[in-house]
Amino acid sequence: MIGMAKSLGMILAALGGSKSVQGGPLTLDQAISIAETNAFAIRLQQSVIEKNHQKVNEARGNLGPQISFGANYTRFDQEISASFGPGESVILQPIDSKTITGTLTLPIDISGNKVRLVDASKATKRSSDQTLRATYNDTRLSVKQAYFAVLRAQAQIDVDQKALDDAKGRLDQGQKQFDQQQVARLDVTRYQAQVAQSTSDLISAKDSLTLANYAFNLALARPIETPVTVVDITELPQAKPTEEEMVKAAQARRPEVLSALENLRALSLITRATEQGMNPTLSFQLQQQRVVDPQGFTAFPETTTGTLLLNIPVFDSGVTRSRVKQARQDETQAKIGLEQTRLQISQEVRNAVANMASAKARLDNAIEQVKLAEEVFRLAKVRQDAGAGTYYEVIDAQSQLTLARNGEVSARYDYLTSYSQLQRAVGSDDISAFVAGMTRTPKGGK
Repeated sequence: MIGMAKSLGMILAALGGSKSVQGGPLTLDQAISIAETNAFAIRLQQSVIEKNHQKVNEARGNLGPQISFGANYTRFDQEISASFGPGESVILQPIDSKTITGTLTLPIDISGNKVRLVDASKATKRSSDQTLRATYNDTRLSVKQAYFAVLRAQAQIDVDQKALDDAKGRLDQGQKQFDQQQVARLDVTRYQAQVAQSTSDLISAKDSLTLANYAFNLALARPIETPVTVVDITELPQAKPTEEEMVKAAQARRPEVLSALENLRALSLITRATEQGMNPTLSFQLQQQRVVDPQGFTAFPETTTGTLLLNIPVFDSGVTRSRVKQARQDETQAKIGLEQTRLQISQEVRNAVANMASAKARLDNAIEQVKLAEEVFRLAKVRQDAGAGTYYEVIDAQSQLTLARNGEVSARYDYLTSYSQLQRAVGSDDISAFVAGMTRTPKGGK
């Protein structure tokens, strides 16, 4: 039975892959993988892409033939007939008539507008594809920030737990010294107050972890109450390209930029199509009509007609001119938006780089501060145990040690958060490869 259960567990794990480990440790990559499948923003954008894909099909359909069928039944108040002598009459119009009509219509795109609209729809579809890439990029940042928040909260618990353990140790020792009449009751009371404060800090840290777990599950779009266990990140990543190289690559190849460029192409094609709004249009129509139970002097059972329709607009009271001006303003707004996006990207990259540098400097300093604070705390305890130190020295040293440890935790996860913001600002998790790909970017930013 144990072997069967183990085999079943292996099968379920193989079927679910990394996304089934809701109760087990999650790596950052596994968390991102879950979010990329579940995230609401991604699913909504995928729906937008499908809608735009169908718009492309619709535009293509407007270039092809269309077939329709219709039926008509007409009943008159009386029958009309003509008499040519006794017993000889001819029905000129029966009391009712029934016809079935089939029509084939084929547009002839002499101005090229329908083709332009197809191309515009394709550009809009490509723009939405790039928007999906941007949504993935934003989702990865949200997951990373939530993931680091969980790690930060866990590390904060460790710091507060150590502070509480130290405070309890001093309280136990103080109680023994009081029992031996080596210290006053006041000193023991102060130790008890320190334990109470450290306990309160630990409770707050655990509450922060609970809230961070909820936010993490929300980022993964899974039930909020799902247990969370994450794997810590031991090595700090480094950004090898220069700041200017990253800015240049991001401004050229980030999904938001490529989406804006495709949107501009679509708007340009729409403007050209609008400018041709007063051009002649041409279509061919083939119609076949069948009369059911034909009667009457002039009734034919079947008729087939072919029609070539040429429409030449002459005057539309300035409607087309106004539409062209509107379309050109849409282009202008899109160009301004693209310029703003590129400037914002530059700011995002530079902010992330500056935040990383600051966090790294603070982390290096915090590590040294922790070493010094640990030594000061050790010496303070030795002095007090020897009767040369005071309660205040120990408490102050412990407080400084806790602050130093908190500073190290804060700086460490600030750095990881800043690096994830840099990845999002550049537009890729593999920053070096993304920047190196600039030399292989085709003209036009595709």
